[in-house]
Amino acid sequence: MSKLRQLSDVDLRLLRVFVVIVDQGSFAGAQGQLNISQSVLSENLKSLEIRLGIRLCERGPGGFRVLPEGEQVYKSAKRLFAAVEDFKTDLSDVGEGLAGDLSIALEDDIMTNPACQIPAAIGAFLKAHGRRVRLKLEIMAGYQVLSKVAEGSAQIGITVAVDRTKTRGLEYLALFGETLRLCCARGHECFSDPSSKIDTEFIQQYQYSSRGHLEPENFLGALASGQDGDIGLGAQAQLALVLSGRNIGFIPEHVAAPHIAAGHMRYMDNDGRGRSANEVVAVTRTKNHDVKMIDLFLRQLAKSHGIAFGGSSKKSAN
Repeated sequence: MSKLRQLSDVDLRLLRVFVVIVDQGSFAGAQGQLNISQSVLSENLKSLEIRLGIRLCERGPGGFRVLPEGEQVYKSAKRLFAAVEDFKTDLSDVGEGLAGDLSIALEDDIMTNPACQIPAAIGAFLKAHGRRVRLKLEIMAGYQVLSKVAEGSAQIGITVAVDRTKTRGLEYLALFGETLRLCCARGHECFSDPSSKIDTEFIQQYQYSSRGHLEPENFLGALASGQDGDIGLGAQAQLALVLSGRNIGFIPEHVAAPHIAAGHMRYMDNDGRGRSANEVVAVTRTKNHDVKMIDLFLRQLAKSHGIAFGGSSKKSAN
C-alpha cells in the first residue's frame, strides 16, 4: 500500500518523469525527452519509489521493465494528468479572450504533403488570438496521435484516418487527402518487372510491410496469408522497410516521390490496384467540442484548407 497521503508539486514532477520514462520505454529515451541526465532520472525514480513506498520498475544490465505496481501507478498518473489538462482547457474560456496552452499532436510526414496548410492555419490563429496562447506541437506515429487525444494529453490531433481507427468519444474533421502507392525498391525482385499483375496471389508471394494501424481499403489480403510481415509505424519507418529491398508496401505518394525520381524505388500500379487514398483529419474529444480555443483553431484549420466547418465534414465516432 502506498505511503503517499498528500500530493505535492514535487510528487507531481516525479510522477511526470516516471510517465515519460514508461512512455519512452527506457531511461535513454526519457533523457532526450526531458533534457536531464540519466543519473538525475534514476534519482527521481528512486525518490518517487520512496515517497510511494513501492517498487515501480526493474532497471539494470537486464534492461528496463515496469512492475505490476508500476503499471497501476502509471495508469493512475495518466488519468491524473489528463484531468489536469481538462481543467486547464476549461479555464481557457474563462475571462476575456483566449489564454492557456493548446497542445497539438501531428502524425509524421503530414507536414510534407503539398495539400497541407497547417502552418498557414497556425499563423492565422496566432495572429488573431495568440497573445496569451502557447502552442505545443509534437510529431509522432498516427496510432500515438489518437491515443494522445483520447487520453487527454493532446487537445487536437492531426492524423491519417481509416474507419477502423475511429475511437469512441472522438470527433473527426476531414482536412485533405493522402494518396498511397504500392512500391518496391531496387534490390527487390519485382523492381525490374513492371509488368507484374498485382493481385492477392501476387502480393502473398512477397514480404509485405504494413503500417500497423493504417491499411488501404483495397488492401489485397497479404497479411491473411499467415506470414508475419514487417511493420513500419509511421510513414518514414514504412519507407525504410520498403527501401531495404525486402518489402513491398503502400507509401504516401509525397513521401515516395523523391525516391522514385532518384531511381531507388518504383510504383507498382496495375489497373489502379496499387493505389489508394486516405483522409487527413483533425481529431478532438467530443467532450471538448464547445471549448472556445479548440473550436476557433478547428475553424481556422478548415478555412485554411478551403473546407466547410461542421455538417458532414465533422463526424463523431460511434
